[in-house]
Amino acid sequence: MDRKFRNCILGIAVGDALGMPAEGLSREDIKRIYGEIRDFYPSPYGDLKAGEWTDDTEQMLLLAESIVETIYFSPENFAEKLKRWFLNTKSRRIGPSSTRAISNLLSGVPWNRAGVQSDTCGAAMRVAPIGLVYHFSLNLVERYAELSARVTHTGSGAVAGAISIAVAVACNILDFSDEEMLTEVLKRVEAADNLMADKIKYAHEISDRDLDFAVEKLGNTISALDVVPMAFYCYFAGKDFEESLIKAANSGGDADSIAAICGALKGSAGFEIPERWLKNLKDRDLLVEIADKLYELHMKIVRIG
Repeated sequence: MDRKFRNCILGIAVGDALGMPAEGLSREDIKRIYGEIRDFYPSPYGDLKAGEWTDDTEQMLLLAESIVETIYFSPENFAEKLKRWFLNTKSRRIGPSSTRAISNLLSGVPWNRAGVQSDTCGAAMRVAPIGLVYHFSLNLVERYAELSARVTHTGSGAVAGAISIAVAVACNILDFSDEEMLTEVLKRVEAADNLMADKIKYAHEISDRDLDFAVEKLGNTISALDVVPMAFYCYFAGKDFEESLIKAANSGGDADSIAAICGALKGSAGFEIPERWLKNLKDRDLLVEIADKLYELHMKIVRIG
């Protein structure tokens, strides 16, 4: 199980780094510039080197560190971490909703009123640690995923996206089959946002179709209603970690978030990450250390329970 924790956390960073150079590009742009992205490339904007990751992984690590500190998820603690990070980060890629929400927090708005009515994917891209640590209770995973989303995002699509990924990660840790995981995800997401549930279900139905078809039908914008179903499509469409992540990185649009989320799903299901990616990944040891702390915390909670 601790291997799945590691592969989930590493999978997020690998996906993020793999998709990073394609962020904002169309499928046609990617084919013209890269042919097909199969390995790490530097950012075309010059802000990140090959194998470096973006705010997707940074925010996931903040959430992980917050959980390790508080044992049970504390939105107040997480909000404080977001504020400190925002003031210190050099990232120029922070999404519009997170930027507005964290600015609200910095101006003294409490966490439960700071979130913005937006369906962008910031809450979904960072939520995996909740699915890892609390997988012993899917109800708790669902509740914490929603709370963690609302610190920055209050749109029903954003909240549903966070719930879907946290629950999927938890189900994968519990060795659910893909069909069992999908059933559990849809059941819990339907209550939050019908369109999200419909698109995740459709992503599974078209997982035998090619990537161009999936991008055309599901979309690849920064909306959680595109990013999350697209990540599920890539998860279901690939026989192993590499195949799924190459699809995700080449999907264009919000490719780093699609690939980061897909990496969380494939990693939590126990798929092995190619060594050629791991050896060139920024701060691999730090990511492993965080994953191990999350696993130790999970074991501690279970023993207390």
